[in-house]
Amino acid sequence: MGTTILAENGLLLQIALLSQFTVNGVGLITQTLVGNFKGKGESERIMPVLYTSIVHGLLISLPFAVLSVLFPVTVFGLLTSHIEVSYSIHAYVIWLVPLLSLTAVAFVLEGYFIGLKEGAILRNSALTALGMGYAPIAIAGWYFQSNHLLWTSLTIYMATLMFSLSLQILKNQQNYQSSLGQT
Repeated sequence: MGTTILAENGLLLQIALLSQFTVNGVGLITQTLVGNFKGKGESERIMPVLYTSIVHGLLISLPFAVLSVLFPVTVFGLLTSHIEVSYSIHAYVIWLVPLLSLTAVAFVLEGYFIGLKEGAILRNSALTALGMGYAPIAIAGWYFQSNHLLWTSLTIYMATLMFSLSLQILKNQQNYQSSLGQT
């Protein structure tokens, strides 16, 4: 697809990684608090932590995306001296909004399941997202030489991961509620 698109993708990934590193802190906090509450038998405190963490993860990640979309020349001008890349990146920068939003929620949900020591759920969700979300669209992106399809594949991966983990939370909540009804 050319060196300009390669450079643009590299710059977009720099913003994505910067956002993800900061949001990962929220995921680590979620992991710690969920693990502590589970260990103490205070399960009723877990869901409020999860909801608060999701909101804070979004509050951290969205400014990265919004600033990049609103001021691409300024933001990416800080990362490269190649002006043509800073000016042409506008075609792809909008992908940061859904990608960073979905990634923030997915990272918090991963922290939730790590805190519960549910590694199998994480593995299965990641494999599902890879097989059903990412791989088919990434292959199509490569075949059609479409950068938008490549960004779609990454975004769909995060959406599928978030959806899969969310379904597991609903399942866990239903199991928890039914166990309360039996006691």
